[in-house]
Amino acid sequence: MLRILCLLICMITGPVFAQQPNDLYHTEVKLTGAEKAETIAKQDGLVNVLIKVSGKTDIAQNEVIKKALTQSDRYVTQMSFVEYEDAPRAMKLGYNSKMVLSLLTQAEQSIWETSRKSVLVWVVNEYNYQRSIIWEQSNNSLITRIKDAANERGLPVMFPVGDFDDVTSIELPDLWGNFKKPIADASERYNPQAILVVKVRGNSSTWTLFDTTPQNLVTASKKPIEGRVSGSVQLADMVNEVSDYFAKTYTKNLGAVASDSETVSIQGIHTTRAFFNIEKQLKQMNSVASVQVNTIQGDKVTYTLSLIGDYQQFNDEFLSKNARISLISEVPIVNDEIEKTVITEGASQDVAQESEKSVANNDALVELEEVKEATEAKSIVHEYQLSAS
Repeated sequence: MLRILCLLICMITGPVFAQQPNDLYHTEVKLTGAEKAETIAKQDGLVNVLIKVSGKTDIAQNEVIKKALTQSDRYVTQMSFVEYEDAPRAMKLGYNSKMVLSLLTQAEQSIWETSRKSVLVWVVNEYNYQRSIIWEQSNNSLITRIKDAANERGLPVMFPVGDFDDVTSIELPDLWGNFKKPIADASERYNPQAILVVKVRGNSSTWTLFDTTPQNLVTASKKPIEGRVSGSVQLADMVNEVSDYFAKTYTKNLGAVASDSETVSIQGIHTTRAFFNIEKQLKQMNSVASVQVNTIQGDKVTYTLSLIGDYQQFNDEFLSKNARISLISEVPIVNDEIEKTVITEGASQDVAQESEKSVANNDALVELEEVKEATEAKSIVHEYQLSAS
């Protein structure tokens, strides 16, 4: 009786097809034989997640990201080990989504928006002059390679299962010729948001991406995106090209995501040389993503620092890297907004005199006066003193 009931439910609701699961903030990294293998794995895992979320394969070249990788531990929320008989031991890692998005904001990077388009992938393989459609249930290595590559890029994919409806709804020439009507009709039951037709010929493949739903495929004016790949990693290259297209086309700005920032003032900056040395040092610190000058009053400069870590990490690093710096106090900010001030002869005579010695320094000071005022200040200013020697 129960079996009959289940059958009736399936007939009423229709078939349900599985999409490739794609958790953007989890990854698996194989451990190497290096001395700090786990630390390296956490860094590699963070890069993997950043690539999936941002859609950019070169994200690790960003200077802010490079700094964050030295503190990859703080982004990890889950960690476990996996043993394989025929492969190296691996780590499964989960990362804090809010912190990852905040990091990308600090790095001034956009992301590949979510929810992402589900892509139905039709694969036709030509081998020994014989062509065949590769179905999901065949467990073919071509399917596996596409799935693995798609998981690394965060591309949601699914494949036709190859049941009776599939086999009778489409023929090989329809796929090989990219004929829209039969492809649309056969794809509709899967309800994808895009369709990818892949034709594999030995060591090379051609692919066609229809960035539209089956219902709109025939009438869509949007031209399909086409590509050709070859080599031992041809299918991974194809997935990368398709992912690059989606990441570029469906990008989202992260401007609304808040990042950690602190207000810091440093007294004892009497010369332009000292000013530029301090600014350079702040920008090079691993705990600092960006530096903005708020005010210059006499020998005191106030900054807004966007931090990769927390304030305590910044404080420890700042004091350890500059023996001339000491922490004075933390004082409340009276006004909600800090008004921008400029250097005047009376306010900072030494700075003005030294700036006349160098055209380059003078130009930099002019740029400094044009810095945008802070839109919002923290309730606390961390005050430091720069000693003369």
